[in-house]
Amino acid sequence: MSSKSDWVQICEDVQERILKITPLTVKSAKMLRGEILKSLIAARDDKFLKTEFHQIHNLLKITPSKDKGIIEITGGQRNFNRIKETPHFERCDGCWFDFAILVNENIKPAEIIAFNFEIRFLEDNPTKFLRFDLNLPEHNNEDKGKRFHLHPGNDDLMVHASPMSPLEILHLFLYDLKIPERPRT
Repeated sequence: MSSKSDWVQICEDVQERILKITPLTVKSAKMLRGEILKSLIAARDDKFLKTEFHQIHNLLKITPSKDKGIIEITGGQRNFNRIKETPHFERCDGCWFDFAILVNENIKPAEIIAFNFEIRFLEDNPTKFLRFDLNLPEHNNEDKGKRFHLHPGNDDLMVHASPMSPLEILHLFLYDLKIPERPRT
């Protein structure tokens, strides 16, 4: 099993199997937005999120896309240039993040078909950002078994990862990705 095609096939098989058990169906985009809002407000109440209550409501949007039945939920603005002035959510430790989720409501139950979540770390952190992506079905990354993947501090570095739901990633961003008191040298 030394050929690249064997390895790619294994990655595709693993990704397909894990995607089947990852909770990517929702009653509706509106209900998913409500769950995200509750999580953000709870993190604000628990003093993990610095973003003010009114800003949370302004940043968390739900809009239909060009494709009928596809709904987009955004938390802040997409910010691949990582400009701090672009609207985003900010944790109390200074890390900041945004996200975008596409939900297909043409099927029942509705299905989360794509997303990206990116958190940016403090300037002195050696890892500048971490992004979780779920590409649209039929994206060329699906052929590599990397429809769900992460980018650890480099847009050109893509690591195969086990799929997570948007709420799992949001919880990770809010509570579990702690910044060390002092970076290792």
